[in-house]
Amino acid sequence: MELAALIALAKAGAYQGYAFISSAQLASELGTSQQTASRRLKLLESRGYIAREVSPRGQRVKLTARGKRTLGELYAELRTILGDSGKAALTLCGEVSSGLGEGSYYMSLKGYVRQFEDKLGFTPFPGTLNLTLKTREDIRSRQELVNMGGIAVKGFVHGGRRLGDVTCFHAELRGERAAVVLPARTHHSLATLEVIAPVNLRQRLGLRDGDVVAVKVYV
Repeated sequence: MELAALIALAKAGAYQGYAFISSAQLASELGTSQQTASRRLKLLESRGYIAREVSPRGQRVKLTARGKRTLGELYAELRTILGDSGKAALTLCGEVSSGLGEGSYYMSLKGYVRQFEDKLGFTPFPGTLNLTLKTREDIRSRQELVNMGGIAVKGFVHGGRRLGDVTCFHAELRGERAAVVLPARTHHSLATLEVIAPVNLRQRLGLRDGDVVAVKVYV
């Protein structure tokens, strides 16, 4: 029932941030008594899935990074079980290539990591898998992603330096959950595609430089 309550709270707006929702409203959504809904909220809070604030205006609830990660894992499992029918996707192919090592630095910064956890539903492995796109079609598809909006991760100031925004898209690479990241500021050309995941994709999939892989990007 924890998942049902998390889904109901997310539908009420608690995924994006704090949302006003009463125990009575949650009870109506879950088909339970108000007392049961109240206990469920307390349980979710004690287990770190939600945060709550009570004010004269009422009760505000939001999903924590753990709560969002739980829904993200459910989404990934359902997508695997039910397939991707009805979901728009772009498939880009590229060669695995070694980067400059900057990905591990940026992926370790809390200002980015917390937003990735919050918006993508997973904690990224500290590093990126770089793919070099070889065809005009793939490079054009990457450019299309830039124009599609995607999931916005805001830049921030770190050590007196302003770090740029990042646009993300949920993705899948050889069955592994992943995301494509498009930094607003980058030394890479349009022929480079950066992929992050909750695991080290090179190790998990046994990838080496020169291997050709396809990434399915959900748009």
